[in-house]
Amino acid sequence: MAASSTEEKIFNSAKMEFAQFGLAGSRVDRIANRAKINKAMIYYHYKGKEKLYEHILSFIVEGIYNAVKNLIPAVSIENLEALIRGYGEYIGKLDEDYIRIMIREIASGGKYFKKITVPKLIEPVMELVIDIFKKGRKEGIIDSLNPQFTMIQIIGSIVFFNLMRITLKDSPIYDSIFKGNFISDYIDNLLHILKFGIFKTGGAAK
Repeated sequence: MAASSTEEKIFNSAKMEFAQFGLAGSRVDRIANRAKINKAMIYYHYKGKEKLYEHILSFIVEGIYNAVKNLIPAVSIENLEALIRGYGEYIGKLDEDYIRIMIREIASGGKYFKKITVPKLIEPVMELVIDIFKKGRKEGIIDSLNPQFTMIQIIGSIVFFNLMRITLKDSPIYDSIFKGNFISDYIDNLLHILKFGIFKTGGAAK
């Protein structure tokens, strides 16, 4: 129990440290001070800062994958919509520190993103999306879009929305955007664009 409690303290302290400073700027001493433990315990449980960082990043990635994998038991358009909705809702409710960690990781070059996120999340989900697109094209209900581009655009839209949710706090426009059931409303809006576009029939700009 004591070991578990210590690991939890280390995890929570490191999460805040990495969110604030990224991997390069984080310090084991500060993590230990936040957790109110001897820093030797960090090396005992995690072997060092990098392993601790990998552990937290894996926790984030596995959480996202587990949240969406059961939403896509079969290849279908309906399950693509469920995947988008499930991913959007999960990211919208994710601890803000996790979002900051992911953004800092990508901005720093993505070494651990490529090591952990690509094989554990991006590749398996990409395979499913490609299969859904292939089936949708055969059925004549999906246009000849690039599935990889489309997936990146959807993921990027949801991530950027949540980045703005964090960044715009205490700004004059925050309450006008992030009000009510804004997570669900945003996903509904995104799905509407994907299904019907922006312009009404015959109303697109020439």
